[in-house]
Amino acid sequence: MQYLAELQISKAAFGLGGNSSVRLLARNTGENVWQPITNEQVLPIQDAAQAKEFKDGQMVIAEITGSNQVQSVQDASKKIVNILQAFSRSQDKYKSAEEEVEQWKQSLNFQSQELHRREQELEQKELELEHLDTRKQEIEELESKFAKERSELEQLRKNIEVERGQFEAKAAALTVDQAEHIKALISQLSTSFTNPDALRGRIHSAIDLLNQRQEILTGFWQSLDRLKNEAEKQKGSLNKSTEDLNARKSQWQQTQIALADAQAELKAQRGILKLQENNMAMSRVQLDAQIDLYQQTFNAIESFGGPGSMEVLSPEEESRLQSMSIEELESTITALQSDFNKLANYVSAQEDELAGLEGEIADLQSQVETADQFDRIELESNKEFAEEQYKVLEDSVMGTRVSMEQRLSLLNQQKAVLDRRKGIAVDSNPVQSLLPLLTQIESQKNRQEQELRKMESQIDAVRNYTQQQQDILAKQTQEHQQQDQSIRSAESLQQDQIRVVAELLGQISAQEQLLRPVQDIVDTLRPQLEAAVQDLGAMSNGNSSSQILTELQSVIQSLVSS
Repeated sequence: MQYLAELQISKAAFGLGGNSSVRLLARNTGENVWQPITNEQVLPIQDAAQAKEFKDGQMVIAEITGSNQVQSVQDASKKIVNILQAFSRSQDKYKSAEEEVEQWKQSLNFQSQELHRREQELEQKELELEHLDTRKQEIEELESKFAKERSELEQLRKNIEVERGQFEAKAAALTVDQAEHIKALISQLSTSFTNPDALRGRIHSAIDLLNQRQEILTGFWQSLDRLKNEAEKQKGSLNKSTEDLNARKSQWQQTQIALADAQAELKAQRGILKLQENNMAMSRVQLDAQIDLYQQTFNAIESFGGPGSMEVLSPEEESRLQSMSIEELESTITALQSDFNKLANYVSAQEDELAGLEGEIADLQSQVETADQFDRIELESNKEFAEEQYKVLEDSVMGTRVSMEQRLSLLNQQKAVLDRRKGIAVDSNPVQSLLPLLTQIESQKNRQEQELRKMESQIDAVRNYTQQQQDILAKQTQEHQQQDQSIRSAESLQQDQIRVVAELLGQISAQEQLLRPVQDIVDTLRPQLEAAVQDLGAMSNGNSSSQILTELQSVIQSLVSS
């Protein structure tokens, strides 16, 4: 399993050997999901070669087996950059979602206005339907009257036929009084008789009124169909907005997890920074002790007259120098002095080159602090390369300086032999035993100074990076809260839209309940009125009944005259 860890490299005394270990900070539980480790856990690295390319305190990705053994160690810089890129993409998505919510808000406002207008239209149509109900009652009354008159007409026709037969049977026996009485009855019958043409005109008027009302009903039905289509569109838009809102909620939850992981990582980074600061404080205390020991040793050497020989010549070398002539010994000493001067000049040049590299490293560090995340990777790589060059050159200078001190010791020994052969008194100097110790102390002091400079540089870089991460995280947290408020507002708007759609569906149902009975009445009355018109058309014409009565009067008159 992968862990985010801090690499810890401890060196043994005098820089000989050392151990490497990782302090576990977080565990990878999924893609871009890291769970912080609350209990501090440090695991040793069995293979020291795995950590030789890394520095103490560096953030790494450690592969840990089930038996808590470190299997491999990798740099964690790319992983952290990927997380930052994911945060940047999430920020862009949040802005896009806010724009979509604003568009939804404008669309809902427009739809609310449109629904208000539709409500006013429905109120107007309800008034028209009430008027149509009144006309419906009039049509029903007219239909009832028409049926009654039709029944009376049929009965009258039957009575006329019966009376006509009786009249023909008794016509020969009619008296003048009877004829007058029959005429009077016929006159009364003519007065009370209804003209079929007038009744047909009234039925046609009723049919025309029904057609007009059908046109109004058709307009209502068409408006109702448009409302149904609009309701379907509203439901489709509502379903889409619901899907989008659910997607935004899911994305918000993922961002919530990512922010929690970032908070844990930032907390772990602060812990690492605190630990590094403590380590640097301890290193500074050790360096101060090394400086104090170096100064005391140097003061002791100065008190004995300054640097002397670092080592005592062997008896064989002492015998060889004694056997040489003074001129040959002076020539050897001159050659050694010339070599020593060349080596001193070379060491001075290397120290100047070290100073130049140190300035370059400081310049790169300042550029890293002000660069963006992508340029920082290249600058940190250049900085690491410069630091490696500095370390190699420093080790070379240290070795050359040791060689120079050894040559100086040999030169001083040979000068002492030459002085003794010339009769010049040479006192034994305890500096010979102190100079090797001074060299070792100086070497350790220089190494600790270099390590302290590196630690200060790393701590400054981590401190700046931690501050940047804290600022970014604070901004992302604020944007996340704004996104939460935006989602809540979108949910409220969606509830309003759901309520509007429900009201629209309720209005459609109510309007359909009003229209359907009226339409059924119109559909029932039209065929009945049309059948009545056909029945009236079966009569010969509107004057047939009147003509029959006139002819009846003429027959009666002729019978009376005869």
